Amino acid sequence: MRAEQAGSQARLSRSPLRSPLRSVTQRAGSLIAATALAAGALAGCTPAPGHDDPTAEGTPAATASPTQAPVSVITGPRPEEQLLAVVLVRHLENKGIPAAVGEPSAEPWGAAGEQQVAVVDTLAMATHLVPDLLAGEVPTPSQSPSASGSGSPSAAGPSSAVSATASATASPSASPSDPAPASPTGHPTATGSPTPLPEGRPAADAQGTTAMVSEYFPEDTEVIGASSGTMRLQAVTTTALSGLYEMEDLTDLNGLCDRMVFAPASAAAVHGERLDVLAGCEPAEWIEAGDAGAAVDLVTGRADVALLYGTDPAIPDHALEPLGDAGRVLPEGRMLMVAEPDVLPGGASDAVNEVAGKLDGEMLAELQRLATGPDRLPSEEAAQYWLVSAGLEETPENWF
Repeated sequence: MRAEQAGSQARLSRSPLRSPLRSVTQRAGSLIAATALAAGALAGCTPAPGHDDPTAEGTPAATASPTQAPVSVITGPRPEEQLLAVVLVRHLENKGIPAAVGEPSAEPWGAAGEQQVAVVDTLAMATHLVPDLLAGEVPTPSQSPSASGSGSPSAAGPSSAVSATASATASPSASPSDPAPASPTGHPTATGSPTPLPEGRPAADAQGTTAMVSEYFPEDTEVIGASSGTMRLQAVTTTALSGLYEMEDLTDLNGLCDRMVFAPASAAAVHGERLDVLAGCEPAEWIEAGDAGAAVDLVTGRADVALLYGTDPAIPDHALEPLGDAGRVLPEGRMLMVAEPDVLPGGASDAVNEVAGKLDGEMLAELQRLATGPDRLPSEEAAQYWLVSAGLEETPENWF
């Protein structure tokens, strides 16, 4: 007996991390495990419900809430919208909320609801669904032969500038009614007489376009985020052409459009009448934007004027000139995030709204630059760069 005790003490001395209490605990655990195995054998070797049986009742897989499924972000087909989806997904995942980018849709608003967040450009949606409402009522233009009214060019406006240019560059005997010289982009303009411009209602602002489209959102969905900046549609031309005819405002096109080429053609049906009546501008031709975009069409001479969002980074990149639009002949929109908040995971709506609040004009332009510009990045890198720039993600070490 003494020999056995001595042997036990020797074994304990050789294992300094092992105590008598631990030995007793381990022996008890072994006994319990053996009893459990015996019970399993008697029960026909059927394992008890647990993590090893994901179909068993009472397991995490069986009791998981539907809100634990990944949130899907759906956008339209434009590259900047698809990048915004990656930004939203990354920000949600940074908050511990599973998320994924869904397939782009021509009508992303229809996908809102359940576990899906739809990113909606209200101006594009209104153009698609309610173009007549977006165009609004346009007053009947005056038939007076003289140019008068609030929108008429002044004596020092484009008509006199065109006349002076024509006299200087055509011939000493040229009259003000002679054709003006060809524009720098190669498309000749004209010195047609400016027309009287009636007073008209301004086009819809961002709040107005949101009101137009809200009733078309799926039932039970809400706007859970709205961009802090707006996207105003603007008439843009080259600096050379605006300088040649001293064009600063949209109404300065009055009397100059009858030989101009505008892009894109898809805008003509919605905005053509407003341009004609309220800006005195009926273009000679509307063309579809080229593969490189309407801004490049201006630079390459395919078009004289393009309708672009004022946040388009191609405007400063190509030194283009947006024409002022104090009377809001052209409308504006906003980016919305639409979902069914009650079924989203906790914190998801707040995370989406955080990103929306950072989407001011500068960051909307940055989003498009990262998605379409000459220095564009892969989507994950671009999303990280945008979130860091917006202050929503910490700057990593060795950052650029």
